[in-house]
Amino acid sequence: MRSRFTILVACALALALPSTASAAFTVGISENEASMFADPLFQGVGFKQARVIVGYDVALQPGSAEFTRLQAYIAGATASGVEPLVSFQHTRGDSSKCDQKKNFSKGICKLPSQKAYETAMKAFFKNFPTVKVVSPWNEINHFTQPTSRSPASAAKFTNTVAKLCKTCKIVVADVLDQADDPAAKNPKFTKTAKYIADFRKALKVPRTICGIHNYSDVNRFRSTGTTALMNALGCKEYWLTETGGLYNFGSFWSKKTYKGCSKASSCQLKATKYMFTLAKKNKKIKRLYVYTWFGAVTPRFDAGLVANGQPRPALAEIRKYL
Repeated sequence: MRSRFTILVACALALALPSTASAAFTVGISENEASMFADPLFQGVGFKQARVIVGYDVALQPGSAEFTRLQAYIAGATASGVEPLVSFQHTRGDSSKCDQKKNFSKGICKLPSQKAYETAMKAFFKNFPTVKVVSPWNEINHFTQPTSRSPASAAKFTNTVAKLCKTCKIVVADVLDQADDPAAKNPKFTKTAKYIADFRKALKVPRTICGIHNYSDVNRFRSTGTTALMNALGCKEYWLTETGGLYNFGSFWSKKTYKGCSKASSCQLKATKYMFTLAKKNKKIKRLYVYTWFGAVTPRFDAGLVANGQPRPALAEIRKYL
């Protein structure tokens, strides 16, 4: 028979041991709508980190819909005890045609000058002084972002944010795992690696935290893109600033990619489980922001954990890690 002391020691050790979910990373949510914080389902989950994307010039437009949205988001996060990560991008609007050369110098497709960006950031930190976690530019290598044509500018924007906010945690790069041929069996990432190399040449601040968006890996059940980007970036730690299982993305869930899951919800769940498997395998991955909370909002892209007020199966899996 075990002694009372032995039993007490065993109980103490059991309490001290991490659960299967308490891996070496934190799990947050990436969602752009402030109404998430008022959702009873959200309040019962336990997220302590949330990410929001706004136009880089949001603070130059007080009273605008974008400014008001961010105000509401920061207020909701604060009231919920959630740390916000603010990620900047092009001026709010439709950027779907920004891959056309004729649009490079027009409207939201136009890359802001360094002076314009610094002016916008000064206004941001003045208007939102409580924000201490920032990403200078979202998905810097994606065609919808003007930074995709100038890695040096993306790096200089990061240098600017570091100069203006000495106490901020800065995600020095937010890069999409964009393969040369996404459908290839063994994809290569030479273009993305070249972009990152040029970015690094102009970067003047330490690469302490780097962001990766690895939808392609997570939903194809591979790790090649994540590994390639990590090798190219060479950062101290990595945050998967947009990741998660897709519920619907055009024809993405085809017969070739279902791989044993019978419907959209089970595919999303399977990819969500793989997301955690991938993260556990690399000790440098310290944070995940699952995209996104609300589903069934747009017809083409849906990665939501909740749709029409009901949780999807993937949410239950995520709760295990909170």
